[in-house]
Amino acid sequence: MNKDNESLKQQEEIKKLIAEITNEAKNVVKDYTKNPSDISGSIIEVHENSPYIASRKERLMAIDVE
Repeated sequence: MNKDNESLKQQEEIKKLIAEITNEAKNVVKDYTKNPSDISGSIIEVHENSPYIASRKERLMAIDVE
């Protein structure tokens, strides 16, 4: 095999991989559209001693997580 032939095979393989990844991404979008998640993926964490929590009572308050 020469380098041009190897390069063409590599390009074909890359195109196949790109097509597979693209199809899988489309499937994920379709699935999410049909079955949306309640979880946004965003997480906000506040340390128990954070200055953003005003009082000791608020720092000790239990948080309900569903």
